[in-house]
Amino acid sequence: MQKFSTALGMPLIGAALLCGMSTYANAEVYTAPGASEPPQAKQTQVNPTAPLSAPSLKSGEDLGEPPVTWNDTYIGYRYGRDFHYPGIASKVAQNIGSLTTTGGFRFGSYAFNVDYLVSNAANPEAGGPSSGGAQEVYSVGRVELSTGKILGRSVGFGFIRDYGLTVGYEFGAKNDAYAERARMLVLGPTIEFTVPHGFWNLTTGLRTESNHNGIVGVDVHFHTAWHVESSWLFPFRAGPVPFILRGFASVTGPKGKDGFGVETKTEFLTRVSLLADLGSFAGHPRTVYAGLGYEYWHNMYGTPSNAAHGTITSAPMVMAEIHF
Repeated sequence: MQKFSTALGMPLIGAALLCGMSTYANAEVYTAPGASEPPQAKQTQVNPTAPLSAPSLKSGEDLGEPPVTWNDTYIGYRYGRDFHYPGIASKVAQNIGSLTTTGGFRFGSYAFNVDYLVSNAANPEAGGPSSGGAQEVYSVGRVELSTGKILGRSVGFGFIRDYGLTVGYEFGAKNDAYAERARMLVLGPTIEFTVPHGFWNLTTGLRTESNHNGIVGVDVHFHTAWHVESSWLFPFRAGPVPFILRGFASVTGPKGKDGFGVETKTEFLTRVSLLADLGSFAGHPRTVYAGLGYEYWHNMYGTPSNAAHGTITSAPMVMAEIHF
């Protein structure tokens, strides 16, 4: 996807094992959070307000293996003024709302997210800047099937806790001139690393993608590309304040020519956030978070920097979340 004067976007929405195909992996979650455990671990429902990794976050506690069944559902908001899209030379300000649910079930774990992104007039609707900023919905979903859970025993060793198979989708739609209709499917093996607090996963595999180029009026079907993605969450304390450090990163290889006939390049996207548990000061830990985030996107949508303006995003953000 190249030189489009109005850009594609980065939202998210989830539902298990749906198959889409897209190139815009702009979700807060990629591989589902680790949820495998050996049979000797507790199999109780935990506090659903726990952030992504379900075990209790008591100070100094060794989190160990996560429980079998858990869920964390939350709404989020983030804002930044330094986003970019291919074909747009100006910086784009965005207000982004999100709904996320993530957790573990009998045979694995899941993570689904939907973003609603509202740009300022620098990234206009199809009618031009006078119509206001473009809006986009983008959804990402991942389900990991756990070897340890399916077999009912621990299969990890050393720094590896479990192995699994991840399937996922991405779906996006935007009302700018490009008229994004992104569809993507991801499939590949996953490694869950052993960490004392939180989780850290790595998935390698394949990614398929199709989209629509409204500027030239064509549907684009890309070649299947190699794909690597990782997600992580680490809780910690700084004095009396509990924090979580959370993020994801993905790398997608070249996938052939885009709708403008330009050869795509390897794409890299990462987002990290540092959030303070503000709810803990009001007697409701793991419910209200606020903090800072940062997003970096290189060769956005596979567009090389010599083909269009705006293919690199480096955007700090403010963020907040309410967990249920």
